[in-house]
Amino acid sequence: MKSVFKKLAYVIYAFLPLFMSGNVTAAELEHAEVAVEEIIVTSTLHRSRADTALPVNILTGEELREKASATLGETLQEQVGVSVASFGPGVGAPVIRGQGGNRVQVLQGGIGNIDASSISADHANSLEPALAERIEVVRGPATLLYGNGAIGGVVNVIDNRIPTRRVEGLTGIVETRNNSASDHQVNVARVEGGAGNIAWHLDGIYRESNDVDINGFAINPSTVDIANAEELKALLDSRGRLGNSNTRANVKTAGASWIFDEGYIGFSLNQLENEYGIPGGAHDDEEESEQEQEGGVRIVMEQDRADMEMELPLNGWFQELHARLSTVDYQHVEVEPGGEIGTLFEQEGVEGRFVFHLAGTDNREGVFGVHFSHRDFSALGEEAFIPATDIDSLALFTVHSVDVAAMTYEFGLRGERQSLQQIRGGCDVSETAWSGSTSAIWRFRDNTNLLFSVAHSQRSATVEELYSNVDTACNELPSISLVQHAATQRFEIGNPNVDVEKSTNFEFALRKHLGDISGELNLYYNNISDYIYLFDTGEFLEGVEISSYQQRDALFYGMEAEANFPLRRSGEHLTELNLFSDYVRAEFDRGGNIPRIPPLRAGIELRHSHVRWQTKLRWTEVQQQKDTGINESRTDGYSLLNFYVDYHLPLGQREALFFFKASNLLDESIRYHSSLLKDLAPAAGRAVEVGLRFEF
Repeated sequence: MKSVFKKLAYVIYAFLPLFMSGNVTAAELEHAEVAVEEIIVTSTLHRSRADTALPVNILTGEELREKASATLGETLQEQVGVSVASFGPGVGAPVIRGQGGNRVQVLQGGIGNIDASSISADHANSLEPALAERIEVVRGPATLLYGNGAIGGVVNVIDNRIPTRRVEGLTGIVETRNNSASDHQVNVARVEGGAGNIAWHLDGIYRESNDVDINGFAINPSTVDIANAEELKALLDSRGRLGNSNTRANVKTAGASWIFDEGYIGFSLNQLENEYGIPGGAHDDEEESEQEQEGGVRIVMEQDRADMEMELPLNGWFQELHARLSTVDYQHVEVEPGGEIGTLFEQEGVEGRFVFHLAGTDNREGVFGVHFSHRDFSALGEEAFIPATDIDSLALFTVHSVDVAAMTYEFGLRGERQSLQQIRGGCDVSETAWSGSTSAIWRFRDNTNLLFSVAHSQRSATVEELYSNVDTACNELPSISLVQHAATQRFEIGNPNVDVEKSTNFEFALRKHLGDISGELNLYYNNISDYIYLFDTGEFLEGVEISSYQQRDALFYGMEAEANFPLRRSGEHLTELNLFSDYVRAEFDRGGNIPRIPPLRAGIELRHSHVRWQTKLRWTEVQQQKDTGINESRTDGYSLLNFYVDYHLPLGQREALFFFKASNLLDESIRYHSSLLKDLAPAAGRAVEVGLRFEF
């Protein structure tokens, strides 16, 4: 415990003077830009980033284009407090403050992504970051607005598939990029236009990649018994390349809106096709050599999605209605090495949110809302260890804020009823989860504020936590009938009697949001009662470990820090320095570590920008993770050095952007500790990416 506080003290000591520094004067910095505060869409209360009680990361504009990757986790992994849990290049889920999976709510325009990504670590999220206009990451409990599964945080991917404003003429983007690590080719196109009150949107993406080049062995040598001839051969065969890691995806979207003088109503249709391989033989018990010979396990995903959104002015108590409704038809099949279909996952659902904004005053704002969803889940085939289930939820919530002098107070409450009903059985579960939060923001300077918040959130168990290998009478299946979950190499046994998971989070933040020197420091302490986790029992059946979902009290605490300040400004040139660090510690209250928690990391980024070009050099130092859970291996630390440069090329009234990115310049062997597949599938080695984007 002392070492933890020592680490936190070092970070606070290093960053605090930056927040206390005064602004650099205009005389010292010529041509200083005026900072523009962006409204946080995910906050619902129409608050700027500086005035919201939520700790938020924002990716937009050129920064989003620079960091856009094949998966959501890869795109966000440089944000403070956010890591990636990869399952090969085709799957990369975000991990926020050490929590991922069903504790991180992934949204598409404020509505849940109705796919199977939370069911298993090898299931990809059904969205494409390259098509986003903006991604907001809310760190910490955010259950009041978006569901009881958001104890870890919320990732909201926002695009313009439903236009919200009139468009004059024709605008668009065409982009192509290629990454050398896997010959990953990405082509993106977006076109928007309008006439009168009608605005429309079309976009599409096609990406394809080969197996990923890596430095060293795909299999972690420390996990191999070199005296075993088969294990040694598998290790040697994995050198230099991550087998069965190639991917292919195709996405198309069309949308249109009728724009009123105040408000709009619009619709969109989206179709996604995604195919990717599971590397390292992690998806079945055949030998690696046989998998590579036959091509390995492939996942073929398809999704059709329809969205409706409207924003309309109202009279009386409410001044505005913002509503979103989505329907999704999702399926994916897992194709075994021989070509036969192993398992078919299907999920159809509808989800909607209706938010009513109160007619407020200059110092008061509030919303009331209703949030509902219905999902039909089924899994058929050899991995069907979860029975077909109907999942329904209905929630009511309210959030309010009041400004009093230099203080802003926020409070909210949410109640949600969730019901899970088996299609062929009577092991049904229904329960109500309650969540509430309160916070205070003190603006003790025009550009600096202090924040303190307390949030209590409850999370109902998910279908896999309740029903994995459980029969229709709520009993564990006999050992001869257990179905292995090949992705985790375990027999997983659910627990239909688990209690609601309860999280109480305390947070303190210091933010300097305007001026030449800016940054933030967040400290949090999250006490989770009845934390649901998968426990490895140490018992084996036919060589496969038996694991069961259990509950224990747990504690997550840590910090996030980031500061940016200019080094030199001369004419149209600006040199800036960015410092960043984050750390999370997670342990059970009676001893023992929670597995797959990312280690301490810190780094520095040097940026030089000009009107026509910019360049960045980013160094990240990631520490070794020694605080491991039961049967979990340690992960070595590494140094990550990345370089980026772009140039805006004028083309008449338009412009093109050429960009070049070099990642992992030191060619380090990188394994993400938060990844279930870290000992079989490391990150890519040294790679370069080149791209060209044309805007019109």
